[in-house]
Amino acid sequence: MTRSEATQPGLLKTVLHSRNRRFIVVLMLFSGILAKSIGAPVMSDGIQIPPLVSERISSAASALVASTEGDSRMKLHHLDVPGSAASNALFRWSFLPGKRPGLRHDEMTFDQRIHAQKLVRSTLSETGQLKWNAIVALEDVLRKLSRVGGGDDPSRTPGQYTFAILGDPSGSEPWGWRVEGHHVSLRFLLQGDRWLSSTPAFLGASPTIPSVGPNIGLEVLDDEEDLALQLARSLRAEQLEIGLRSEGIPRDIIHGPGKGVVIEPIGIRRDQLTPAQQLVLERLIDVHLGLLSSPLEQAEKRRIENAGLDSIRFCWWGPLEKNQKHSYRIHGPTTMIELVRVAGNPGHVHIVRRDPARDLDHSPLHQHLVEAHGK
Repeated sequence: MTRSEATQPGLLKTVLHSRNRRFIVVLMLFSGILAKSIGAPVMSDGIQIPPLVSERISSAASALVASTEGDSRMKLHHLDVPGSAASNALFRWSFLPGKRPGLRHDEMTFDQRIHAQKLVRSTLSETGQLKWNAIVALEDVLRKLSRVGGGDDPSRTPGQYTFAILGDPSGSEPWGWRVEGHHVSLRFLLQGDRWLSSTPAFLGASPTIPSVGPNIGLEVLDDEEDLALQLARSLRAEQLEIGLRSEGIPRDIIHGPGKGVVIEPIGIRRDQLTPAQQLVLERLIDVHLGLLSSPLEQAEKRRIENAGLDSIRFCWWGPLEKNQKHSYRIHGPTTMIELVRVAGNPGHVHIVRRDPARDLDHSPLHQHLVEAHGK
C-alpha cells in the first residue's frame, strides 16, 4: 500500500455484485447476571460465520488498538463490553456532521490509518469499500461548494470520520467496532465466531453525482435507487394500488437515530409480485446487503430468507422519476430498509437498514446487552 492510498479512509475498487445465499439465526438469550457470576460468555446466539472471517476482523481490530497509545487509545478503545455505559459509541448514532466518540481519521498516524483501512477491508466487500470511499470523498466536494459564495465550511473534511472499538476483540464476550461521520454510520457486533448485528447501517450521499473534484460524474448509491425504480415502474395497475403510497413523501428516513422499528409493514408482498418482479426485489435486497463482505452478506441473507421471503413488503412514495423527490421501503420480519431522496438535482439520498430483533438501537438484542452489562 502506498502512502497516498493509506491517507484515504477507503480505496476505489471494482464493484463486485454479490450472490444470493440463505441463512438462519436462533435467538437464545442467557441471563446476564448468571453469565457475569460464572465468567461465561453473555451470549451464544447470533449467526455462525467462518472462523477465518471472524479471526480476520478481530485481528484487524486488535492491530489497530495495538498501534495506539495514550490519548489516541482512550479515544479509540473502550474495554467495557457492549452494553455498558461506556459503549454508547456503538448504540448512539448520527449521520450528521459534528463531534462524536472515537478516534478521528485525521488524528491517526500513517500506520494507524493502514490498520484502520485493514479493519474496513475485513468487514466490507469491495463494493462496500467503493461506496465508503465515494461518500467520504464527497466531503471535499461539499467544502468546495461551500466556497462558491465566498464562505468555507471546515467541518466538510474526509478526516472527520471516527473509529471506535468496544470490548476485547480477542476475548470470549461480545465486542464491536463502529465507523461514523457525515452520511456514514456503520457498526458491527461479534462474539467469537458468531455474527450478532450489523445494524443500524446508514449511508447517504450529497450530491449523488459530484460536479467538481476527482470523482466528477461518478454516481453514488445509484443501484439502490435504480433497481427500486425498475421494480416500481414494473408494477401493474392492480399492484400499484397496493405498492404505491398516496400520502405525502417522507421528508427523511422514519427510522432514524433513537427510533426502533415499530411501524407495521405496508405495501405489496413479495408473493403478490410476478417471478420477474420478485427477482428484482431480491437483487435490490442483495445490493443493500452487499455492503458487507461475502461471508457476512451470505449470513444476513440466509436469515432474511429463513424468516420468509414472501412476507417481505415493498412500497413506493412519489413520482417514478430518477431526479425527483421520492422514497421506498422494504420491510420484513428481520429487515427494514428505507431510501429517501430528500432533494432532487443535484441529488441528496439517505438510506438506512434496520433489524427489528437484532438492531443495536432499540431492539430485543439491544435491551439484552444493556441489561446484561449496563452500569
